[in-house]
Amino acid sequence: MSLQTEFRNILERIKRDQGTHTKIAVVGQPGAGKSSIINALIGHKVARTGQGTDITRKAVRYRYEFLEIVDLPGYGTTMFPLSEWKEKFKIHQYDIIFFVFSGKLTKDDCDLFESVADYNKSGHRRPLLLIRNHCGDLASHEDREAIRRDIYAKLPEGLVGELYFVDCRYQNGIDKVRNEILNEKYKLIWKPRIIKEFNKAKNVHYDIRTSKAKNTVSTYAKLAGANGVNPFLGADIAADLAIYFKMFSAIKEDFDIDDNELKRRYCNYPGAKKLLELMTENGVIILLKNFGGKQVIKSIGKYIPFVGQAAAAVIGYTLAEDAGKSYVNDCATLAWQVMDKEIENYKLYSDLNGSSKQPICIESYKLYQLKE
Repeated sequence: MSLQTEFRNILERIKRDQGTHTKIAVVGQPGAGKSSIINALIGHKVARTGQGTDITRKAVRYRYEFLEIVDLPGYGTTMFPLSEWKEKFKIHQYDIIFFVFSGKLTKDDCDLFESVADYNKSGHRRPLLLIRNHCGDLASHEDREAIRRDIYAKLPEGLVGELYFVDCRYQNGIDKVRNEILNEKYKLIWKPRIIKEFNKAKNVHYDIRTSKAKNTVSTYAKLAGANGVNPFLGADIAADLAIYFKMFSAIKEDFDIDDNELKRRYCNYPGAKKLLELMTENGVIILLKNFGGKQVIKSIGKYIPFVGQAAAAVIGYTLAEDAGKSYVNDCATLAWQVMDKEIENYKLYSDLNGSSKQPICIESYKLYQLKE
């Protein structure tokens, strides 16, 4: 697998699996229809619904496009008094808060608003979407206006929320809410997070490959050192060339770079031509000429018993090590440029807006694909 393909696969895994998504907490009264709203927004029946008021008993996460929608249990119940609910679910960790209600606001609702307002005062303002479900039961426009006045009167000072009237039974108002959460401004919460993870993956990949290549250099430098005492004039040069060819080839393999990729995909990258040239006999000879003084000393010194042979071995090792390190640096530079370009060109939104992909449900940190 080529470097480009492998790194692209890494980016895909990060996009799918990392916790970088814009996080929405769906909160509110028990039985208000939080799970039904999630199903309506996503367009698939992913959340369990029912007539009871405590159907959702733990946080259940759904990944939808660049969003992670978290269905939280209702509060103010025997199982989850509001104080315990706030301690357990910590809504300040979310980017957006959906407040879903279907009846009159309670004291717990107002206390929750106060908590959100306090969180926002810390400087991390969280958008608040107020979702009035079952709006089909409202008899008139006046009823809606009365609800609007009531909820805005109960929002603490400084807390602002957009009110939406929806009815999941008939899909009323759902498109408007969906368009809001898929807005570019919420993508901009996600984008810097995932780019940060991409760059972290680039650094890890770079370090692993570079470390592996340096070990390769050490192995072949030892072979070159042993060849330094080769007593046959000319044979040592041929052996050196063979060692260097194999070393350079192994280094490229460590970085998942092959000659075809260098000639086709990477030909416009700085340094690609040099990597190819060093895989020719003429290229290696030119490289050795750059270390010409050491090469002459090695060739003459091997005929001096003991001390001279030892020096020739050391110089043989050093020549190969220097050449290998230089080649590692060139390959590492190319790899870095290729990965940078992949991040730059990666289509973050390629599967968004009209995607036919099934949403993903994450429960108890287990990732799996839902079926219809």
